[in-house]
Amino acid sequence: MAAWENYDPLTQGYWKNHPENWPSPLEGLESIVNYEESFFSSGQDWMTVLQTSPKGGNAYYTLAHQYIPAVLNMYSGEWVPYDEIEQAGELFADPENTPAKIGKLKGNDPLRQQFIDLAAYLDDYNNKRLTE
Repeated sequence: MAAWENYDPLTQGYWKNHPENWPSPLEGLESIVNYEESFFSSGQDWMTVLQTSPKGGNAYYTLAHQYIPAVLNMYSGEWVPYDEIEQAGELFADPENTPAKIGKLKGNDPLRQQFIDLAAYLDDYNNKRLTE
């Protein structure tokens, strides 16, 4: 049985409503992930990003709403699709990829599409719909 066949992640709705259950980052990563500090270049903390609606189809928040629970699931000891989480983290880590910039991208813009595609995959993960 593959690792992904035996996973039980929690969704963004759970994590948004249960901040008291947010896990501590894995030992040694505390300096990289601090939920109270700014979520990459957003100027908002992790919970505020999770509570911000992706109005107008802002792909930054669409991906963040799936990335944050995937990271929290990872720190809770769940199997996660690490490659996709890493790819999303790299997009967020680019200081030019701010919510305002990504929010202005429309339609099939390649950068916007990267955000949307990763969000869809992580949404499938967070909602236990991965099949391979």
